Amino acid sequence: MSKYFKLVVFLVAAVFAFAFTQSTDERTLFTVGGEKVTVSEFEYVYNKNNVNNKADYSDSSLHDYLNLYENFRLKVKEAEAMHLDTIASLKSELEGYRKQLAKSYLTDREISDKLVSEAYERSKKEINASHILVRCDENANPADTLTAFKKIMALKKRVEKGEAFEKVAKESSEDPSAKTNEGNIGWFTVFGTIYPFESAAYSLKAGEVGGPVRTEFGYHLIKLNESRTARGQMHVAHLLVRFPEKATPEQQAAAKKTVDSIYALLTSGKNTFDDAVKTLSDDKATRSKGGELQWFGTGTQTRMIPQFEDASFALKNDGDISKPVMTQYGWHIIKRLERKDVPSFDAAKQDIKKKVERDSRSEEAKNVLIERIKKENSFTETPEAKNTFKSKIDSNILKGSWKADSVAFGHKTLFKLAGKNYTEADFAQYIEKNAKRRGDKTKDALVNEYYDGFVNAKCLEYEESMLETKKPEFKNLMKEYKDGILLFELMDRMVWTKAVKDSTGLEAYREKNANKYMWSNRADAQIFNCSDKKICEEARKMAEKKESPDKIKEKLNKEGSKSRVSIIEGKYEKGVYDVVDNTGWKIGLTEIKAINDSSYQFVLIKQVVGPEPKSLKEAKGYIVSDYQEYLEKTWLQELRNKYPIKVEDAVFKSLVKK
Repeated sequence: MSKYFKLVVFLVAAVFAFAFTQSTDERTLFTVGGEKVTVSEFEYVYNKNNVNNKADYSDSSLHDYLNLYENFRLKVKEAEAMHLDTIASLKSELEGYRKQLAKSYLTDREISDKLVSEAYERSKKEINASHILVRCDENANPADTLTAFKKIMALKKRVEKGEAFEKVAKESSEDPSAKTNEGNIGWFTVFGTIYPFESAAYSLKAGEVGGPVRTEFGYHLIKLNESRTARGQMHVAHLLVRFPEKATPEQQAAAKKTVDSIYALLTSGKNTFDDAVKTLSDDKATRSKGGELQWFGTGTQTRMIPQFEDASFALKNDGDISKPVMTQYGWHIIKRLERKDVPSFDAAKQDIKKKVERDSRSEEAKNVLIERIKKENSFTETPEAKNTFKSKIDSNILKGSWKADSVAFGHKTLFKLAGKNYTEADFAQYIEKNAKRRGDKTKDALVNEYYDGFVNAKCLEYEESMLETKKPEFKNLMKEYKDGILLFELMDRMVWTKAVKDSTGLEAYREKNANKYMWSNRADAQIFNCSDKKICEEARKMAEKKESPDKIKEKLNKEGSKSRVSIIEGKYEKGVYDVVDNTGWKIGLTEIKAINDSSYQFVLIKQVVGPEPKSLKEAKGYIVSDYQEYLEKTWLQELRNKYPIKVEDAVFKSLVKK
């Protein structure tokens, strides 16, 4: 989200979490500057913050949390007094969060849960089906729709009278693939096809014909050929001996001879699968990876052709190798790497929920909600006004260039919701805002589509506007988030950034608390690192004569020479630098030590420095942190003076359970 997001999550999580049943106790627990804080509000946040059985309602636990919550309410009250909630960036942040949060409420949760459960149950079974299609546009006019319906019913009668489903599909289906596959679409599982088709297919028994079923493509007759328990997902590697796309029988036989010889080497133990793949596989894309392919399974995004898939799932154990299998690409030897069964509902739930939300079936939950909104809020329509509106629309609507002011619309009511009238002019503005070039519908069909979209949008818009009133948990979450972003902004102004930028205040705080920021005994040392032994000996002789590090480097680091001297200087506490610790802090020079074949080192301990205060620069991180804590503590006392807190002791004591 925005710059506030991570810290807001932290702040809110520190005081809040999710999903606890809220108390209805409206007694006043305490007041902040006269503003009441109820028992229900306090218990809500107390329970949410104290998870894992820590909300024990003991006297000490309640007192500790009460103090935290008093401080929180003081800060929020000050933020509101400073009108921080009017800052444009904060308002935008809150509006964005509200939009995101509202999405989970603008669907019928009961239907959504049923769709998730239904999808999971279907995921445990795979089905093989055939279909016969008569095409019909979703928004076809009544005459064309009736023609398509009569045609599919005629085909159904042919099947019912005994003609083979496959024969009728091959001769009459308007799915082009039926000419070769006789209508068989193969094996699939949940999410493998459009929802109405899936639902109809899953409702059939083996050999049974169902339909007609209407989808976005037209009318279908569906025959369930067979079903099986879902096979899960498979992970394999393969070795490929390729033959040309239109291979002759001789070419196929030659490839078979080659693959058989490779298989013989593998089964005799004269070659390993990995070695054979690297040297003999014709699949260049997987050869370097030992032939490894992506996970696949029926109904998954990654699918294999049926012969390959069946041979893979026939392997019983990890490491098993198949006999040569022929596909349209050539001959394969398949090695099973790993297999996963259908996961438990708890493990699969979130993934299925996301798929449901992206799938057309999610419209069912939304449609149920919209119908409920209409019923609860006295939705009524004026069909005559809608027809009049249609008559005023020209063909520019199909081009996506229609303008609301191209016609003088009045204020005739198209529909009423929750006592509010929505007029022709309102609808005209909606069309102009949402219009796109469309060549797939007639003018009237497109106006109907826009009208349905307009009605649905206004229903959801109204429902969203009422969420704080109708959904207490939504109201609580919005309040928590708002308080969180206000607190972030306030703390940033009054404590965090203020402390970092207040160099005078930091230095004054350091001086006042100098004993907190002290160095312990330190060795004042110079560490000499040299690129060869000879130059190291020269450097040590100069150090004995108390030559300065700069002079040593100037003399010994000759331009163009590979031999170099580098010197590190500093004061080090024990445990900071092993090289210095190993000297025993003995004043003077150590002997030269070989680090490796081309690196030598010695150390000069100049003196041992006693305890002394750290400078602001040396201890800034610690000082800033402490100074922030000091500023917050001082500021909170000011806020308590500004907004007196009064705790109702009797009410508080009534909450104590142990």
